Amino acid sequence: MRILFIGTPAYAVPALEAAATNHEVVGVVTRVDKPNRRGNKIALLPVKEWALAHEIPIFQPKSMNDPMLAEELATLAPDIGVVAAFGMMIPDEIINLPRYRTINIHGSLLPSYRGAAPMQYSLLNGDLETGVSIIYITQELDAGDVILSHSLVIGEDDTFGELHDRMATLGAEALMEALNQIDCGRVHATPQDSTQATYAPQITKEERIITWELPVGVVHNRIRGLSPAPCANTRLPDGKRLLIYRSTVIAGMYSGRPGEVVDVIKKRGPVVMTGDGALCILSVKPEGKREMPGFELMNGHYINVGERLG
Repeated sequence: MRILFIGTPAYAVPALEAAATNHEVVGVVTRVDKPNRRGNKIALLPVKEWALAHEIPIFQPKSMNDPMLAEELATLAPDIGVVAAFGMMIPDEIINLPRYRTINIHGSLLPSYRGAAPMQYSLLNGDLETGVSIIYITQELDAGDVILSHSLVIGEDDTFGELHDRMATLGAEALMEALNQIDCGRVHATPQDSTQATYAPQITKEERIITWELPVGVVHNRIRGLSPAPCANTRLPDGKRLLIYRSTVIAGMYSGRPGEVVDVIKKRGPVVMTGDGALCILSVKPEGKREMPGFELMNGHYINVGERLG
């Protein structure tokens, strides 16, 4: 089939690669380029970089409602549109342009976690399972009929980064199955039960801050659910921000105030109290410094036993 691919970040690249390998990608729509953090160089978006390397026509509209865009995309005569983590609303004119309309790869088992951050919320809530859903796009957020879903087990210490990569691969596999069904005329899409819908909005700055008074499982899930980005953070005793990338729940009887370092595990990291248990901090990045193993916090005297984070 002739595919119009619409996507932006690294999460979308495995799906784009699979689509181009098994079908014909006639065009790629992606977000407008942005300067890097220093503002002095344009950083290529992952989907654009892949499309450039494979000489696929690229469209980077400032607005998806630009009438010229729909006209240009119509000249490609796509059979189907595929969306993967694009990040902009798509008008009906473009959704309905391909012969088989437009489908989306969503990172949850819908109707759970409609919205921008489904993988993060599955970790924040301590879910044991998640998955991807291939759906038809509608104007209502992630509410389209489900073509198929594939599930995936979540490990108790999985981070968002690890889950993201596995889900990207799973999404590409699910997309190929869905495209085959569509191409063969064997699609039996199922309407979602909207009464069961839950939502996963973008993570706010406030949600990134660790509240050490919360239960140990909640704190651990916040750390892993936001790692490596946007990353959970707290404050060192000197007031500087500390990003925490990885932790693990520690069994055993510890006592102390929430946020207090009560022990150090050799070659691992400091043991920090929460509202009802203890965590070992395994990977961190102090403000202005490099990422480092948790135990280097103690070696570098960023914090000592008896002092508190937060």
